Amino acid sequence: MRAVVARGYGGPKVLRLEEVARPRPGRGEVLVEVRAAGVNPVDWRLRRGEMRLLTGLKRTRILGRDVAGVVAATGEGVEGFRVGDKVYAMLGGVFGGGYAEYVAVEAGAVAPMPEKLSFEEAAGVPLVALTALRAVREALREVKENAPHACDAGALERRRVLINGASGGVGTFAVQLAKIFGAEVTAVCGARNAGFVREIGAARVIDYDEEDFASGGETYDVIFDVVANRSYRICKRVLRPGGVYVTTEPGPRQFASQVLTMPNDRKARVVLAKPSGDDLSMLGTLLDAGRLRVVLDRVYPLEEAAEAHAHGEAGHGNGKTVLSV
Repeated sequence: MRAVVARGYGGPKVLRLEEVARPRPGRGEVLVEVRAAGVNPVDWRLRRGEMRLLTGLKRTRILGRDVAGVVAATGEGVEGFRVGDKVYAMLGGVFGGGYAEYVAVEAGAVAPMPEKLSFEEAAGVPLVALTALRAVREALREVKENAPHACDAGALERRRVLINGASGGVGTFAVQLAKIFGAEVTAVCGARNAGFVREIGAARVIDYDEEDFASGGETYDVIFDVVANRSYRICKRVLRPGGVYVTTEPGPRQFASQVLTMPNDRKARVVLAKPSGDDLSMLGTLLDAGRLRVVLDRVYPLEEAAEAHAHGEAGHGNGKTVLSV
């Protein structure tokens, strides 16, 4: 089968289209014929060698954590999926393996593909949507436990959520999900994306070139620092009592903040996405109902994975970059 292989560490040019052995599904696994694969920041960070503590000495890798495609075979013990079913999934492991024509996936990570989405749109969902879902859902749940008030008997319309980095892949889903959960959403992004983030659910937009949200007079129940450019120490001044600062950046400083804020009334949390077919099924229901939308930035053919990485690393795109297989 064809696959994009990263040989060694470095720039996008280390990505090469090669012929590799087709995987076989093991017990509890689904073999997916990949039609589209998502491109995420973790992919180019792995390619550049920034996560060598996780990757060890392995220098030949097939990247890609998101796939959408068709069930080609099922392993022993798999129920609920048949050959020909359209599915999507977030892949586990350090590298994923989605930049390929076939990939074997744990059945628990697989979900039926939303009927109203194309393969490319579906491949733009798993990692970013699961990250946003876990971050926003868990933070709002913790706020409710830490600082209950009258609105908690019903909707969360008075909870205020700020998304720093609202126009990227994770940010677009975070804005939409926070609104679905009943919160009032403030989005931080560049001026050219202001109209876009309002369209997907932001009640207020802050242009990061004009205003520093951490120095303003507004306060928030949840601050989701998607781009990880504001620390908990800086953000705590605009967190309400019982509020939660959330990031997906698993660095030493972030984990230290999580531990050190345990006795405080304003918490810091590091949230990492996990493969979950159940959560993808729930997200699929929202997508098919039109309550969530997928925002694609660009679609590249598999053989142009290097160009897709270069585009993603340049930043400032709206939504997700995807490879068509």
